[in-house]
Amino acid sequence: MSGSGASSSNQTSVSINIRDVTKVVSSIRGKLCQKSPIPAKCSIFRVPDKLRKYSEKAFEPELVSIGPFHHGKEKLQPMQKIKLWYLHCFLNRAPTTETSLECFVEAIGRIEQECRACYAGEVSFAENEFIEMMVVDGCFIIELFRRASKEVQRDEEDPVFNTPCLYWGLYNDLILLENQLPWRALDCLFNLTKSHDEQRSLPNLVLSYFTFEWSPRDNLKHEHILDCIRNSYIGTSTATPTDARVISYPEQIPCVIELVQAGVKFKVGSRNKYSLHNITFKDGVMTIPQRFVSEDSESLYRNLIAFEQCDPSKDFKVTSYAKLADDLINSSQDVDFLKNQGILKIYLSAEDVASIFKRLYRDASVGAFVYSDLYREVNAYCRRPWNRWRAMLKRDYFGNPWTILSLNAAVLILVFTFSGTIYSVLSYYRRTS
Repeated sequence: MSGSGASSSNQTSVSINIRDVTKVVSSIRGKLCQKSPIPAKCSIFRVPDKLRKYSEKAFEPELVSIGPFHHGKEKLQPMQKIKLWYLHCFLNRAPTTETSLECFVEAIGRIEQECRACYAGEVSFAENEFIEMMVVDGCFIIELFRRASKEVQRDEEDPVFNTPCLYWGLYNDLILLENQLPWRALDCLFNLTKSHDEQRSLPNLVLSYFTFEWSPRDNLKHEHILDCIRNSYIGTSTATPTDARVISYPEQIPCVIELVQAGVKFKVGSRNKYSLHNITFKDGVMTIPQRFVSEDSESLYRNLIAFEQCDPSKDFKVTSYAKLADDLINSSQDVDFLKNQGILKIYLSAEDVASIFKRLYRDASVGAFVYSDLYREVNAYCRRPWNRWRAMLKRDYFGNPWTILSLNAAVLILVFTFSGTIYSVLSYYRRTS
C-alpha cells in the first residue's frame, strides 16, 4: 500500500511538472532576445560598475546632460535653459540659409535610427523626443565650441564664459563616455551651419576647445567627441584585428627610480610627436613624449579607458599607457624625476599625480599590449649586472666635482707611487749589476 501511495504521489508530481512545461516554455520564449542587446555599431556606453566603483564622479556629469543617459536629471536642469538660449542665439545669427529648426529637425530625422543605434542598451525616448534632444544638445555643443574659439562673437551676458567654474565644469562633462552625442549628429549640424568664412573643421574645433596641442587628422573616422580626443592621443587609425581583444598580462617593469639605479636614462620626446605609443627604449634610454597632468586628467583617462574596455572595435592603446604609467610611477619621487626631465608637466602635487596614475589601471584588462617589446628590452637591460655597476660608479664616484677631484688625486698618487717603486727597483738592479 505504501509503495502504491508513493508511486501515485510521484506520478502526480510528474504530471504537474508536465502541465507546467508549456507555461514555462512560453515565458522563456517571450523573453528571448532576437538581436544582440549591444549591437556592434554601439559607441556610447554606460560605464561598467567595476570601473566606476573607484571614482564615481569621474563618470557622472555635474552640470550638463548630453544625450539620453543623464537627460532629465534634476541637478542638470539649470543648464537646459542655457542650451535653449544658445540655440536661440544660433538661430538668430543664422550663419547659413540652412540654419533653421526645420532644416535641423529634417536632417536629424533622416539619421535618427543611426544615431539611436550608437547608444548601448535601450533608449526609451520616442522618435520626436530623441530628435529634439539631438538638435538641442548638438547645437549647444557647436555654438559653445565656436564661441570658445572666437569663430563667433561671445555675448557679454554669457554665463558660461563669465563664470570660470561653469566653463571648466562643462569642459569636464563633455569628455564623459556616458555624456556623448553621435559624431554623425554633430557633423550634420556643423555642416548645415558652417559659413564660408569659417576655416576650422569640426575635429579642429573640438580639439581647440579642449586645448590639445595635437593636430587633428580629418581623414579619421570619429564616433563622438571622446573618440576624437582619443584619436588625437594615439595618432593612428583605431582599426584593430579581432584577436587584439585577447587579454594579456605583460611582465612588470621596475619604477622610474629603480630603473635609474639600474642605469636607465630618461629623455623627453620631440614636441611634435605627441602620440601615446611613441615611447621608445634604445641603448638604455627611454624616450617619452611630454604629458600634462591636471585636475581633469584622471577623469579624461578613466573615460578613455572605459571606452576601450567597452567598444570591441577599439584597441588598448590608452589602457596600455595606463599600465605603463602604473608600473613606472610608484611614488612622488618617480613623479619628481619625470618632472625634472620635462616628461611630466604637472599642475598638482607630486603625491596627487602619483595617486592618479596608481589608480587608473585597476580592474581594466589589456589585450595586444602596445609596449610588450619595450618591456622585454627594458627588463633585459636591467638584468645585465654591468649596467647597474656602471650606474652605481657614476652615481657614487662621479656624481659631484669634489668626488671626481678626490678620485683623480687618488689615481695620481697611485701613479706616482707606482712610478717611484719602479724607479727604486731599477736603481737597485743597476747598483747590484
